[in-house]
Amino acid sequence: MIRSLFAALALLVPAIATARPALEKPNVIVILLDDAGYGDFSHTGNPTINTPNLSRMVSEGLNFPQFYCGSSACTASRYSMLTGRNPVRSGFGSWVLGPESQRYMHPSEVTIAEGLKHQGYVTGMFGKWHLGTPNPANQMTADALPLAHGFDQWLGTNVSHDYAKGTNLIRSNPQGNSPVQGYETLETDVLDKVPVLESLTKRYTDAAIDFIKAKKDAPFFIYFTPNYPHLPVHASKEFQGTSLRGLYGDCIEEIDSNLGRLRAALEQAGVAQNTLVIFASDNGPWIKYQDTAKDPKYGEARTLIGSALPFRDGKGSTWEGGQRVPGVFWWPGTIRPGTVVQAPASAMDVLPTVFALAGEPLPTGRTIDGRDVRPYFNADKFPGTVPGFTFAFSGFGDNSIGAIRKGPWKLHVKISSQTNNNYGFKPTPEKPLLFNVEQDPGERFDRAAEQPKEVAELKKLLADYVAAADKEGSFWGPLPKPDPKAKANGKAAPAPDDE
Repeated sequence: MIRSLFAALALLVPAIATARPALEKPNVIVILLDDAGYGDFSHTGNPTINTPNLSRMVSEGLNFPQFYCGSSACTASRYSMLTGRNPVRSGFGSWVLGPESQRYMHPSEVTIAEGLKHQGYVTGMFGKWHLGTPNPANQMTADALPLAHGFDQWLGTNVSHDYAKGTNLIRSNPQGNSPVQGYETLETDVLDKVPVLESLTKRYTDAAIDFIKAKKDAPFFIYFTPNYPHLPVHASKEFQGTSLRGLYGDCIEEIDSNLGRLRAALEQAGVAQNTLVIFASDNGPWIKYQDTAKDPKYGEARTLIGSALPFRDGKGSTWEGGQRVPGVFWWPGTIRPGTVVQAPASAMDVLPTVFALAGEPLPTGRTIDGRDVRPYFNADKFPGTVPGFTFAFSGFGDNSIGAIRKGPWKLHVKISSQTNNNYGFKPTPEKPLLFNVEQDPGERFDRAAEQPKEVAELKKLLADYVAAADKEGSFWGPLPKPDPKAKANGKAAPAPDDE
């Protein structure tokens, strides 16, 4: 019997010996929703959408009530999340790249996936990409898709699911050749394929769980990007009719349920304490459709739009509602439970923070706009201070800079809204708007006349930022100048559907 006991213990020794300490190359999961508003979750006060799994992450982890995504539109925002850089540096020329866009994420950009892969991580992406598509305009380059940017595995759509043509469900496949070598197209033009759209959230989660099970013994990175709640909103049959908020609530609650499945998979694999999970949205709700009772693609869209409350406006604007989103970090055993950091942070902070955890140096030869925020997690484990927060708001369709924040103060030199509502304000570079967004999160009270010193400081900060960004340029180089003849003939390129 004693011999049997020693034999059993001997079998356990290798498992114990190879267990990785929590701080040694921790796994990282980034969850990025599409068009979810700040006010769409239980922990931010929604009365009819129930998100218990996200609330558990908040109670067990860290909540940033002042968290910003990189842009108020999806391509630009996803660029910022993956690179730690402001979209003004992307060279895209647009905040959204459609399926026929020539440009894509430049190969010289360094993504979270590439840096972690350099440190021995295995990397998987499950969900919407929207950072380029192989097409005739770019010679069907494979550089436009995720495997060229550090991912070992991918299942998802190339763009948002609302394009009439060109939204395809694709997965990586070494033997595949569609649309290019290394990929397999599973479904084409999914906008009208309701069963496919209803299956996406669960399909991505199943693939991510399989990835966790297969890769649990190595450090891994998962970029999990549901297509929803971007219009058209869908939920699986299992969740339809379950939320008090209607179909929109069904969709959010299905995402939350699958968030619980991901966490359970980490616990069952024994790697929960080795894993940092980050939850955010790519931008605010698409309020352009908040009064639309009937739309050919989206139906009664006004009931399918999320909430940015208590902030002004939503997707497509540099008002707070366009870029203030949930920011939740969960890492059991490392992040102190119930931590609330009232200082602002952004999606651009993710890359520097994760690289520091993995021991990967920041990429050189470019500006990184994010900061290492590890001291916010646990000051005992990560001593030091976090650099001050300065944030330049880009947008306006072309990723130009129109506002800047430092401390509690936010300065607008121009504004835009997809609702064509300027809310009674008309800022200019000479006469900007100034808001204290901590005292006045709804940006209602212009304090510029009362605070000339703050105005002068922020105007200079914004001008210096724009000048430095212009001087640095992008890896793509200058954008081609518009053809005035094409414009005169009414042949200017149409705006993308998802804009």
